[in-house]
Amino acid sequence: MNILEKIDNGNCAVEELIELLGEKNPIILYHVMIAIGKYEIFNKDIIKTLNELSFKRESKDKLIGYYKIGDLAMVTLKKIGFNLEVIHTYQKLDDFEQGMILKLYSEIDW
Repeated sequence: MNILEKIDNGNCAVEELIELLGEKNPIILYHVMIAIGKYEIFNKDIIKTLNELSFKRESKDKLIGYYKIGDLAMVTLKKIGFNLEVIHTYQKLDDFEQGMILKLYSEIDW
């Protein structure tokens, strides 16, 4: 079983997911964050790392289409119980960008 199948099937321990959040590969990051949201994993190390990842919003941080790694980190935080308005990175976004974050949240098949 490859790592993506392991993540998607819920066969990764929380510690593995935390470690995988350090990956540079956007495909792995995507699958890890979706799994965290899908299984609603609420862990202080995951929260800390997702907050750090939320700052990755440059063109080099491209994830899928218009979206960046930081965008998915923010919606993952929302999925596990955070109000977007308390996320520092989200507060700095303009209305259009905030709307795009909400759109991403609604488009994901958690």
